[in-house]
Amino acid sequence: MSIGRLGVIGAAFAWVVLFPAMSPSAEESAPTPREKMLLDKVTELEKRVAELEKRLSPEAPPPQPLPDVQQRIEKGDETIQQQREKSPADFRVFWKDGLRLETEDKRFALRIGGRLQTDWAFFDQDRDLERVLGDEEDGTEFRRARINLSGTIYHDVEYRTEYDFAGNSGKANFYDVYIGMKNIPALGTLRLGHFREPFGLERLTSVGHITFMERALPNAFTPGRNVGLMGFNSAFDDRVTWAVGAYKNTDNFPSGDDADEDQGYAVTGRVTALPWYQDDGGKLLHVGVAYSHRNPDGAVLGYGTRPEAHLGRQWVTTEGYGGFRLRDARMDDVDLWGGEALLIYGPLSLQGEYMRANVDTTFLGRHDFDGYYVQASYFLTGEHRAYTPSSGLPGRIKPKSNFSLSGERGWGAWELALRYSTIDLDDRIIRGGQQDDFTAGVSWYLNPNAKIMWNYVLADIDHDLYAGNLDIFETRFQIDF
Repeated sequence: MSIGRLGVIGAAFAWVVLFPAMSPSAEESAPTPREKMLLDKVTELEKRVAELEKRLSPEAPPPQPLPDVQQRIEKGDETIQQQREKSPADFRVFWKDGLRLETEDKRFALRIGGRLQTDWAFFDQDRDLERVLGDEEDGTEFRRARINLSGTIYHDVEYRTEYDFAGNSGKANFYDVYIGMKNIPALGTLRLGHFREPFGLERLTSVGHITFMERALPNAFTPGRNVGLMGFNSAFDDRVTWAVGAYKNTDNFPSGDDADEDQGYAVTGRVTALPWYQDDGGKLLHVGVAYSHRNPDGAVLGYGTRPEAHLGRQWVTTEGYGGFRLRDARMDDVDLWGGEALLIYGPLSLQGEYMRANVDTTFLGRHDFDGYYVQASYFLTGEHRAYTPSSGLPGRIKPKSNFSLSGERGWGAWELALRYSTIDLDDRIIRGGQQDDFTAGVSWYLNPNAKIMWNYVLADIDHDLYAGNLDIFETRFQIDF
């Protein structure tokens, strides 16, 4: 090929290849559609990177949900809401001084409760007492070991089953075991089963909530739990309560004498009033009276009491220690009378009761026995005694701060208490004896369900066959829920 021809071809190649470079630059000419799309994508990515950098910056505010997500959160997603809706019959489980189960509509409720008390007692007595009846032995016991279930069915039906496994009998004893109908117009509640007769302030107060380890001496007269039918209610915004029932004497049901024809029947009633009530129970005056007419049907019916220590023996009783005894006379009719009062004024409380038994016998006619107690307590930590107006009874103490050595520390509630109680079981030829008790107590409420108690009792015993003093120191560890 000639040089001239090669030159022409080279010039043509240079024109084709080099012409674009010699044409105007990209900045000087409009971009193509594809180039414009790519540039827009790059710009959008740059904005997103800048937004992410701002969100990751420590000084930047927390990211906000996208508008559509935020709207779903505020209004609630329909599908999620339907999944969250509960049936009115579904139970919720929670703790309120005990384990409770309750439906959303509150038509059904179940409470699981229990009580465990372990006691220790130490005795020191005068020689005269020791010479006649022997030495009181120091000891320990499980005073109570109970489990109970209670609740309501369809709002208006109540129930409770409580059993005690303490003691050496090897079997569980019935305590409160009943069913009832609530919300009856005018009547209130009608209860059928085995439960306490409505007599006495301290007797009706739950043993987990009483001020001292044991109830006062005059409670020897108060009836315990029996099988019966009782109606009760409150009126005037719970300022008045009343209860009345008819009972068959059975004691701690079931027992060997449940069908005994000699046990007889009783009618018992109680009325209380709150003439003064303020500060949601922080200040109040409670008064009440009770009466029970009993027809023992010739049964053996004696009165006796321990010196406010369950591990001690009965030093005063109408059923032993020589002379004519009450059981020699046989019972025709018994009338029990009771009066009660309770004053709560902040951390200070005063309480007292008087009880009397008029007993008609087949031997020398009527015999009268009586007793009373007065007590005072004071909370060093500022709490006050709890009180339930609808029942006319003291309730559970809730410390301002629970005892804890971890986290938020607290020391629970501390209560000091003093009591004097007396009982007289002497009347003419029946010589049951007389006794006066002076009791001092310290109670430490670790929380609403745990308590430690220390009691010192000085018992002054006066019997025709012996007389003297008995010193008792006792302590209790209690779980109650």
